[in-house]
Amino acid sequence: MKLSPLAQGLALTGLFAQLALAASLAQAQAAPPATKIERVEVTGSSIKRLKDEGALPVQVITADELSRQGIQTAEQMLSQLGINAAGADNATSNNNVFGADTDRLTGGSSNANLRGLGAGSTLVLLNGRRVSTHGMSGGAVDLNAIPMAALDRVEILKDGASAIYGTDAIGGVINFILKKNMQGLNLGVDFTKPLADGGGTTRRAAITGGFGDLGKDRFNVLISATLDKNEILRGSDRSWANGFQPELGLSPNSSSSPFANILNGAGTALGSAGSTVGSSGDTTKYTRINLLSIQGKCGDVEAGVQFQPQLWNTSQASGRYLCNTDYGSQYMLAPPLEAKNLVARASFALSENHTAFVEFTGSRTEVRAELTPSQFSTTAAAGNFYPVNGPYYLNLKNYGVNDFDPSKPISYRWRMQDFGNRVINNISDNQRLLVGLDGELGKYSYKLGLSSAKAEGKSELIDGYAYAAKLNEALKTGKINPWLKPGEQQSAEAMALIESTKARGELMGGKTGLTQFDGALSGELFKLPAGMVEFATGFDLRRETYEFAMSEGGFTCVSSLATTVATDVLLCPGNSAVPKVSRDVKALYAELAVPVFKGFDLQLALRHDRYSDFGGSTNPKVAFRYLPTESLLLRGSVNTGFKAPSFQQLSPNVAPRDYTGKWSDPTRCPSDPTQCDIIGLDYTDSGNPNLTPEKSKQGTIGLVFSPLKDLTFSADYWRVDLDDRIRKLTINDVLNNYSLFPERFVRDANGNVTQVNAGWINAAGSSTRGVDWGASYLLNTELGKWRADINGTYMISHQERAIETLPLVEYVGQFGTRTIYLRNKFTASLNWSRGDWASTFTGTYKSGYVDQDMSAKGTQPATANKNVDSYAIFGLYGSYSGFKNTKLTLGLRNLFDKQPPFTHHDVDDVVGAGWDPRVADPFGRTFTLSLRYEFK
Repeated sequence: MKLSPLAQGLALTGLFAQLALAASLAQAQAAPPATKIERVEVTGSSIKRLKDEGALPVQVITADELSRQGIQTAEQMLSQLGINAAGADNATSNNNVFGADTDRLTGGSSNANLRGLGAGSTLVLLNGRRVSTHGMSGGAVDLNAIPMAALDRVEILKDGASAIYGTDAIGGVINFILKKNMQGLNLGVDFTKPLADGGGTTRRAAITGGFGDLGKDRFNVLISATLDKNEILRGSDRSWANGFQPELGLSPNSSSSPFANILNGAGTALGSAGSTVGSSGDTTKYTRINLLSIQGKCGDVEAGVQFQPQLWNTSQASGRYLCNTDYGSQYMLAPPLEAKNLVARASFALSENHTAFVEFTGSRTEVRAELTPSQFSTTAAAGNFYPVNGPYYLNLKNYGVNDFDPSKPISYRWRMQDFGNRVINNISDNQRLLVGLDGELGKYSYKLGLSSAKAEGKSELIDGYAYAAKLNEALKTGKINPWLKPGEQQSAEAMALIESTKARGELMGGKTGLTQFDGALSGELFKLPAGMVEFATGFDLRRETYEFAMSEGGFTCVSSLATTVATDVLLCPGNSAVPKVSRDVKALYAELAVPVFKGFDLQLALRHDRYSDFGGSTNPKVAFRYLPTESLLLRGSVNTGFKAPSFQQLSPNVAPRDYTGKWSDPTRCPSDPTQCDIIGLDYTDSGNPNLTPEKSKQGTIGLVFSPLKDLTFSADYWRVDLDDRIRKLTINDVLNNYSLFPERFVRDANGNVTQVNAGWINAAGSSTRGVDWGASYLLNTELGKWRADINGTYMISHQERAIETLPLVEYVGQFGTRTIYLRNKFTASLNWSRGDWASTFTGTYKSGYVDQDMSAKGTQPATANKNVDSYAIFGLYGSYSGFKNTKLTLGLRNLFDKQPPFTHHDVDDVVGAGWDPRVADPFGRTFTLSLRYEFK
């Protein structure tokens, strides 16, 4: 492997350290034993230091703190942290097929998104080492796989760390650190239940045990097992989850209804031109007509609503008598989940200074997606118009549709309510086996680790999906009634026919793999007048693999019923196969802690990564720590970083997706009306094999001020500038900028657009700035111990653009389809404890933002929502540990039952009807219980 001069410098630094080590060992053999001083490695540095030396912008959250606040999952923890953005990275947003910016392979996973730079730009570690990314998407670590019941603490580095850890660490690092050297047995039960009617109950049972003492017995074994079960919370369980509030500018944009809309078309009952309605003298020819709309009764069927043409730039001819479906409210608010987690760790003291360990972590998570029923339009190509002799033929001539011709078949568009909700079961298996050796060689510390991690994910069709060819044949019989009136049901014969069309079974699956061998050496190097220079040097060798495929002999996802292929399934969320691919990563790094003068230290770090598919990347970091007085600490850093594209981002995808909005071809619409207001346009959402790594320049500067004992204030200004940012060019980006992307429109021989190609690109760049701030105060009184904490992030600016020719756009405080950059987000807590009693009062605040600009989609009423309100919720928890070996914690989350703030955003862009899961909690006031019992 040929290294750059910088990398050669790293290697020489490591060699120098090894020579220094050899010399010190020779002296150590003759030296008398000394008192051992414990040093620890803090996230963000490879140098072990004394515990009281910490000065990095690292936030530490203990397992006890999480328990006192009723927090059970990593997702709940991150949702409260100011540094974690309000992105579509939660299990609800990640578990759907809505939205052009949606990754349909995330399968209910939960991800971190520090600084709003994307889940792939946040490095997640388990005990300081990498774990495999999600099995299907391969883009980021699934937080569901973190064994929270065995957690000791979480360390969050609020700075870029590519110079220490390599790729993915641009936004920061989250290090989940598990318990070690534990003796005894702990039993835990957690239970939460929303006080409002409906679902949303969660349950957890955990057992953690350990035996053996490393110091006395020279070994320790720890085992922890956890079972989780979460019930689904549906939109029907909450009245505010309502996608039909037209007076506020919210209404679904769909031309399908549970009571089918009748469409115009050549050779059909409504004809090509449509028909007039009634006898009032209205000469308008209506091209889409629903009987319930004529009667003003769209809402009489489940989820039915009246279409609002003015909100969607739709003519009266095609929208006045159209019924619609409030499909956003049919989507789940929180998914059902079942999970199993296992941790097993055995440590052996080989001698006083050397410890070997073996660690296994494994998990299985099943998360179900429940979506609105599917929809389709009949077409001449499929030959599935409703037949004239069908038993349920709806003759609109009898209801005032003057030009309706009952001698011809009916073209219609139907929401397949009787097929049931579309249900997909997402299964994710994660495993990591790690063996390691760490200890001391003389006055130097070392660590070695060899690990093998893998993640497998798959999706299974459970209900609501139909084989296209079978469905088409069933529709031709006319036995399925698309015009069920309120209170009516399909016949037994029709239900049997519907059941015969359903597709069930494994849809697709993927695997990621990570094999890693790493090692580091740290200690004192030489002495300067201001103190000892300390160093760390190390290596990191990794092989990463990925593969994805639709199930062999299984399904092919299509958007049309005009097919005779037996395995074609209508509107299932498929992707193109990615044959097994791999990359090798080889890295060397070095770090110095240099005391320049009393109170002023420098941290110098340099890392070189060599990728088998991208070449090399060298990233330096310079940080300082200055203590001018005992009460004031100044700190700062500058560094560079990089992020390699994921395998999925690199892989072409030709699987079609159905664009649910309307689009008019700017070149063909002026001369051909059929190319105006096109519905059901196919598009692809593809990877790009020409992607290059994105690069960052970033820095921080801040202070920690302690004017009084036990009173501390902190503030850190930070900035991250990205070049060649890996960004998804969405279907809306392409359609709204035709002049910039004409090559992305595929046309047939007649010049009509048949497909649009969206997908991943290296964008021009972005710039993000903000301030992390916090304060804490500890007070001891006769009434007990009090502690107040507050931590938050003030986002100054986030600007980005897709390509160089477009202007930079400011996103802070604005709606976004992937991430909302909130101006302010903070969490405060007040803790009290006395004897066996303790209590915690918490509050989380998220600032409001400007709602989605809908002007390009339609005309908003004067009463429409313009801004989304801020959101603040509070919690109150109390615990008692007076029973022998027992601790009981009870609480109320969302104490004042705050509803999510209203938003009118288009649910075809972002999931959530009248609310946004990226910002708000759908559960409402929730009772929490936590019980711990220890066998000592």
